[in-house]
Amino acid sequence: MATFLLIYTATAHASVCMGKDGAVIACLETTDQKNHASFIQPAIETLCKQTGIGLNSIDAVAISIGPGSYTGLRVGMATAKGIAYAIGKPLIGINTLQIIAAAAKHKYANQHSAICALLDARRMEVFTGIYAHNLEPLTPSTALILDPLSFKNELDKESILFAGDGAEKFKAICEHPNAHFDTSIAYGASDMLALTENALTLADYLDLAYSEPLYIKAFHDTRKA
Repeated sequence: MATFLLIYTATAHASVCMGKDGAVIACLETTDQKNHASFIQPAIETLCKQTGIGLNSIDAVAISIGPGSYTGLRVGMATAKGIAYAIGKPLIGINTLQIIAAAAKHKYANQHSAICALLDARRMEVFTGIYAHNLEPLTPSTALILDPLSFKNELDKESILFAGDGAEKFKAICEHPNAHFDTSIAYGASDMLALTENALTLADYLDLAYSEPLYIKAFHDTRKA
């Protein structure tokens, strides 16, 4: 089995984990979105000390590639790229929406409905993607302005579990009987391990020179010049 450094900076909760032999063996987290940059490097150093695993001993670095916070994604990507380059190991990007789906699958392991990840993008907009229970994507990741008929075509066909920090928005306006909600599911770096292992098996790596975060939407700076 392989050893991984897992980095999640896509949302307000940033976390870093060390995974080895199919299990997460150590994890650190912060809930202060404004301090992701100051958190991540010391946290990685602490993980290495706690586990006795040096960065040169890991097999790959995994990063939450997006969608999510523009600043958080850039901080995470820059850190992951720098480490992967320095130690000469692969860089793996994991979709944030798939990470949410993985956390939902872990909580509802004995159920087999599709999982719709909803990530808050302010107002009534979300980033979203629907996944089968095996975490294969059923729809592409996209930005969507929610209304009561959102996902109607999919809900008419099957039961769907909605999760993520944008699920509360849809819960308030959706009355479809096939829609089920769990807004309490937490997600982060620890939910990236199985997805990272699969990507390593498939040699699904990011290009260190040209890879960028998956923003989905272009960034608009509303600050006055």
